[in-house]
Amino acid sequence: MKDWQRYTPKLEELKKALEEALGALDVEYEIKMPGEEGSDPSIKVPYVLVKYYTDEGHAHERKIELFEYYLEESFDNIVKIIKDMVEEFLMEIDQSEYGGG
Repeated sequence: MKDWQRYTPKLEELKKALEEALGALDVEYEIKMPGEEGSDPSIKVPYVLVKYYTDEGHAHERKIELFEYYLEESFDNIVKIIKDMVEEFLMEIDQSEYGGG
């Protein structure tokens, strides 16, 4: 996606909405933009960097790339998609770390 900048207002709004949607989950997250300091140079679209810490020194990370087809969804649907992906990420960690299901 070459023209992700046209979604900048939606991405700014998304940052605020994710505080509410992901606030109850025990994760750290931030939206990263291509070319931004600290962003992954191999990713050419905005993404949500999610971190979950299982203990003091160990963190799991997931990068949820926000492709154009996500950004064209309704705002509420984007938030739901991201929240569902984060919950799936946490279930995967639970299963691999603790053998839970």
